[in-house]
Amino acid sequence: MLLALILTHISVLVHAQQEKLVIHLTKSTPALLKNYKFFVQEVEDKRLIPGSGIGKIIALGKEVPAVLPGKADRELFAYWTFAAPKKEQTYLPLYVTIKELSVNEKKVGPNKVTGDMKVSLSFRWYRNMQPVELTSYQTSASYTRPEKDFEYEKLMKQMLDQALDSFQKWMTNNAGKNPALARSLQLVFKEITASPSEDTVFYSPKRPLIWDDFKVRTGKPGSRYAAAVFTSFGYEGRSYPKNDDLVVEIGLKTFMVKSMSWGRPEARTASTLRHEQIHFDITRLVVEKFKERLRKADLTIEDFDSEIQYQFLESFREMNREQENYDGETGHGLNGAAQAAWGQKVAAEINAVYAVQ
Repeated sequence: MLLALILTHISVLVHAQQEKLVIHLTKSTPALLKNYKFFVQEVEDKRLIPGSGIGKIIALGKEVPAVLPGKADRELFAYWTFAAPKKEQTYLPLYVTIKELSVNEKKVGPNKVTGDMKVSLSFRWYRNMQPVELTSYQTSASYTRPEKDFEYEKLMKQMLDQALDSFQKWMTNNAGKNPALARSLQLVFKEITASPSEDTVFYSPKRPLIWDDFKVRTGKPGSRYAAAVFTSFGYEGRSYPKNDDLVVEIGLKTFMVKSMSWGRPEARTASTLRHEQIHFDITRLVVEKFKERLRKADLTIEDFDSEIQYQFLESFREMNREQENYDGETGHGLNGAAQAAWGQKVAAEINAVYAVQ
């Protein structure tokens, strides 16, 4: 009777122990993370049923729940932050989303169990408080085992270590190439001074306008003016990652169009040409103001293009106002004193621009 009671007590104890399987993730530092450039800022559990449960395993011939000691997001955060602790402020703050973390087994024969362990994650970070999706990772392991102890922890740790290893390799391969990893925006300007078109003259202080640039030798119908120069400006933009930055390169072009510029034969004098040259100079100075607008603008990596376009349109309007003010104050060049004052002012500003280049 005493033996029976003891056996019964042992049977109840085993049964109680197998009501669930708790998988502990013993903290260790994988050698593969020696050169990581990120740290795990947060882990969130986005599975259909978040919590500590991760599936079912076969124990003593029947299914029992498999769980982590605590909620999955907390357990993985504790495990990963030990493996990849925060080291530098410049390291990437990584947010990990758990899409799947599971182990499921079924008995397929006497003393024979098959199982699948799955991990699916996504990685992102926040730049200027906006989420930036980076990459995802998923893996699975299938196994067949006899009905005895199995190293669930070892297998799960291997899969979780591989997840961070995979992200580290992705980050290494994409550094300086993928805009998603850019930490800040770098604005670069280039002045375009050559054109393949024979109808276009690009601005250069070393190449002032000549009368041969004015292809039309008759005045605009109905116009009483002696000459007119058609000037304008534009930009060509491109962006590319470089180290931890996104470089936004703006190619600026200030130009006049020969076929749209005219001067009457009797009006082709040095003073008239000088008046038209200042129109060209004013356009070039507006380009410099456009650059300054962009330097002060709130350009973000997420949406820099629309802001550049907006500032371009504002600068274009400014150019038209400046040209009208110039012609208005100088009487289209007929007011000698005003023309001389504008000439001195514009020349000084042009010299200042090219003195620092």
